[in-house]
Amino acid sequence: MRHTGRVLSSVRAVAVALAVTASLAACGGGDDPAPAPTASTPAGFELPEGVELSAPGSTVDVGDPATFVYEVGDGASSAVTATVTKITKGSIKDFAFFSLDKTAKASTPYYVRATLTNEGPAGLGGAAPPFVLRDDANTVAPPNSITGTFRPCGRRTLPASFLPGATAKVCMVFLVPKGRSLVSVDSLSDDTGAAVRWKR
Repeated sequence: MRHTGRVLSSVRAVAVALAVTASLAACGGGDDPAPAPTASTPAGFELPEGVELSAPGSTVDVGDPATFVYEVGDGASSAVTATVTKITKGSIKDFAFFSLDKTAKASTPYYVRATLTNEGPAGLGGAAPPFVLRDDANTVAPPNSITGTFRPCGRRTLPASFLPGATAKVCMVFLVPKGRSLVSVDSLSDDTGAAVRWKR
């Protein structure tokens, strides 16, 4: 019986500890929520006046805009406001006149249309659209490069001249491997966790 008493005492001690923990947690409930993360910018980059970047890691609906910094790789960076306007599932038959390997032939094409406005300060002429596709294996991939005319999906790069204040529409081709499915279209970012995501 003495052994049973010690067990019961231990149980009571644990119960008291849990109650104290619960009370402390309840006291913290009135604290202000943590501030939303702010988007980082490249060294020396000056955000144009009146332009506000979207929170890193945020999710938006197709048809809604988001603003982020696009680095084109030659030292030029500019803020862009982008809207993924449409995501369309295509057919591999659209590529009947293309030379595809076995993996590509088994994939599912998606055509992603977007509108971008260059908020400045740099020109982004001729650059690839700043997007990647994320699938259900949490893998990201850039748009597929297609040379020549492709009727299902027209302009696939930004215009040769894309200066601050300009707006352009683009269409991107993504081939999703067999057995996987599209989850989102994300803004291009070195930190994939900080990318803005457009959910289907």
